[in-house]
Amino acid sequence: MPVVDTIPLHETAKERYLTYALSVITSRALPDVRDGLKPVQRRILYAMYTGLRLTPESRHRKSATIVGETMGKYHPHGDTAIYDAMVRMAQTWSLRAPLVDGQGNFGSLDGDAAAAMRYTEARLRPLGAELLREIRQDTVPFRPTYDGQLFEPVVLPATAPNFLVNGATGIAVGMATNVPPHNLGEVVDAALALLKSPNARVDTLLQYVQGPDFPTGGRILNTPEEIAKIYETGEGAVDLRGEFETEGKSRVVVTSIPYATQKADLIEKIADHIRAGKVPQIVDIRDESTEDVRIVLELKRGASAEAAMAYLFKHTPLQSRFHVNMTALVPTDNPEVAAPEKVDLRTALRHFLDFRLDVVTRRLAHELRALEKRIHILEGLAVIFDALDEAIALIRASKNKADANGRLRHRFGIDEDQADAVLEIKLYRLARMEIDAILKELREKEARAAEIRALLADEAGRWKMVRRELRDVKKQYADERRTAVSGPDAVVEYSAEDYITKEDVYVIVTRDGWVKRQRSYTDLDAIRVREGDRVLYALAASTRATAGFLTSAGRCYTMRVDDLPQTTGYGDPVQKFFDFADKETVVGVVSFDDRVLPTGVPEVDGEPQPELFAGDGAPVGDNVVAGPYIVAVSSDGLAVRFETETFVEPSNKNGRVFMRVKSGERVIGAEVAAGSENVCLASRQGRALIFPVPQVPVFKSAAKGVIAMRLSGADDRVLGMAVSEAARRGLEVETSRGRTEIVRTTKFEVTNRGNKGATIISRGTLRAATADPTELHLPGRE
Repeated sequence: MPVVDTIPLHETAKERYLTYALSVITSRALPDVRDGLKPVQRRILYAMYTGLRLTPESRHRKSATIVGETMGKYHPHGDTAIYDAMVRMAQTWSLRAPLVDGQGNFGSLDGDAAAAMRYTEARLRPLGAELLREIRQDTVPFRPTYDGQLFEPVVLPATAPNFLVNGATGIAVGMATNVPPHNLGEVVDAALALLKSPNARVDTLLQYVQGPDFPTGGRILNTPEEIAKIYETGEGAVDLRGEFETEGKSRVVVTSIPYATQKADLIEKIADHIRAGKVPQIVDIRDESTEDVRIVLELKRGASAEAAMAYLFKHTPLQSRFHVNMTALVPTDNPEVAAPEKVDLRTALRHFLDFRLDVVTRRLAHELRALEKRIHILEGLAVIFDALDEAIALIRASKNKADANGRLRHRFGIDEDQADAVLEIKLYRLARMEIDAILKELREKEARAAEIRALLADEAGRWKMVRRELRDVKKQYADERRTAVSGPDAVVEYSAEDYITKEDVYVIVTRDGWVKRQRSYTDLDAIRVREGDRVLYALAASTRATAGFLTSAGRCYTMRVDDLPQTTGYGDPVQKFFDFADKETVVGVVSFDDRVLPTGVPEVDGEPQPELFAGDGAPVGDNVVAGPYIVAVSSDGLAVRFETETFVEPSNKNGRVFMRVKSGERVIGAEVAAGSENVCLASRQGRALIFPVPQVPVFKSAAKGVIAMRLSGADDRVLGMAVSEAARRGLEVETSRGRTEIVRTTKFEVTNRGNKGATIISRGTLRAATADPTELHLPGRE
């Protein structure tokens, strides 16, 4: 029987997940702070430079060739991932300084995908080649590839600060990175400033780095303090807005869009708002973009361009937020291993500068080794040239190459390599001019070797080299800034009502909770509803007003009437617009249009005080509630009353609580009241109660309520309610024997809240209670 080891599941799961997480972090998702590249990007560039020699001077090669070279030798993942990474490095709208020169269809700012790799071609751009220029000079450590057949660089020598210039985006396990691109000239200036003042703080470096510089332009709206905090902490949010200009009085042209925004999607979203009439200032949109962004918006005659743009900035991706997270792999004591760390601006530049000093040092050491090897050979030749005739005679007298090598070493005191060099020298080089050239080369090589030894012993001298090379990079590759940093903008403040076409409509709500708006209707029965459903509310309102939906859960959900679907069809379920709980239903609807709300009667401590109205209709006096009100009753006989103004403004999808209902209970009705009406109630055990609205106190916030009706037993519940001022209007109830009664003041006495009320039926129970459908018309349209 084979021996089986037992391993605790939680331990092996933890170990293997951590291994996976570390692999994703270090080998896929995060860039290295030194060269700013993820492994796949580094491998693509290395394969193009070394294996395929696709320098900027070479011809383009098929992208499929590049992908195959990368996948076969260095990157053990799918060809799609490799090609997508290469495509992004070629897109001028994705990278601030693209590293790959693509030929063919490499996608577009509209979000179009690149053509298949068999159709496109590529080579390195000059800056891409700059990242690899020193790769053959032993400047960076190498490690075995995934199959152990070759070696690949741990990091590229990178003469340019690519981490900040091109930024990076990636999601690892438990962490992510989102580094914005920057202007190369500004980043180099900041690095030079840090070289000059090694203890410089971030605020000093920000004198050179204005902020992110996105390839698609745009305008940054953050304050200087906000930008400083982002670069001090390595995280934060950059508010970015597209730019526009006006052409005449009837046209606005968008000239840049936020980074990572697809132009076609942006145009489609703007067009949707125009078609829906939500931005009445704009009548048409078209895309006239070529190499530059040019989105033309046609304005209505006399419309405000600033107001139109304020709407678009708020409701479309024309203004967006870039969340900065400067997480990168930073070097450790092990040259082949980097560790994730969130870096600030100074730390990122410090790592790059220290890396460049190390690269320069290794490059000089490599050059010195090559010089010393060459000098050694030249010194051997110089010894031979001093006795050339004797050396030639010695060689001619030898039996073979090995014999000649030994004779030369014995006679002239040179080593084997020097002797081989003498034997390999071509005859023409024995001419006097050639000998002089060799001796001149020896002197030059010795002078250069002495210079390098001095530099290797002088760190300050090597820092001067770093500084000079950074200046050369800036001179060759820096360009003008594309993204403006303006701070908070003074564009017209957005006001929702400015973009709603004012129109009188009716808010239609059915028993099953379907809602819509219509311009008009002839009769309630003529309104189209789903089979088996019926209209309960038809309330007049302006599209600039709001409507409140009061539910059985004691919540009021308020939305703009303009946001309701305008249709003569069924409309939409109200749950589509809000987050209703399970079995939560609409029990009341309010139009908050002042023209249809009743005029509230002022009260003090529950007593109506009509005399408190001033001449202009405004209530006067302290501790006054003026209405109008909403009265709500729960199934366990409790009631609340509150002023409508508390719920007029639009709510979020969760609504606002107006009544706290016990578990298992529900609000059975909610209606608007002026304060002079009566509340009509009916219970399951066959009792009716009518009492004045002012007997329910006005609550300033959500409450459990006061007793409206005392129930007859544990199984008794309030079935329905109605607020009525008309003597013959009330609450219609149906008995268990099929008889219909109406709870109204002509049949039942108005008493006080808190009692059991009068008997409707002595035998049997009530099984339903229904209030009449509510119609509210605008004055003059009854």
